[in-house]
Amino acid sequence: MNVNDPLRIDAIARVLSLAFYRDPLFCYFFPDDSRRLAQSRHTFLFLARHAQHRGEICTPPGSVDGAALWQPSDALHRSVMDMLRFGALPMLRQGPAAVKRQLDAGDAMQKVHDGLMSKPHAYLLLLGIDPQHQGRGLATRLLEPTLERLDREGLPAYLDTHNPDNVSLYRRFGFEVVHEAPMPGTQVRHWAMVRGNR
Repeated sequence: MNVNDPLRIDAIARVLSLAFYRDPLFCYFFPDDSRRLAQSRHTFLFLARHAQHRGEICTPPGSVDGAALWQPSDALHRSVMDMLRFGALPMLRQGPAAVKRQLDAGDAMQKVHDGLMSKPHAYLLLLGIDPQHQGRGLATRLLEPTLERLDREGLPAYLDTHNPDNVSLYRRFGFEVVHEAPMPGTQVRHWAMVRGNR
């Protein structure tokens, strides 16, 4: 499927909704288990469209069993026009409380990010794999091409995670924890990780 194909973006949003269904941050955003897939889909559609136009999306050849969304550091701050262009309005269907939780969390993570990374870098916005296809090496296939390119370009990489199981996964790819703390006003822990250029 072509990168500009709306069906591909919808498939990416679907697989990310499945991948993050049990993620502590998304459980906090959308506490109703029965509505989380539908609610989170709006968030992932927005993020995938933003990455499509201002970064890159990596999927396995010939499938959308997983996706890695990357953005350059100069595309992290979204304008009001970006918000409208990439589909923020449908996120209002999630309800005002869910939208506020996401905005507050985004602001808190961006504050940490800005404090830790001042030079140009790549941001791994999301890595998600369909639970039915996890454990088959897809993370390596999704991450290694971009990490190898970043090494050639001499650029570091940064990511956020809220799942303790992910910390050891990302360490395998050279990321190290540079920040760990609860998200403000929540029980959700936040790890920021950096991979230096090789």
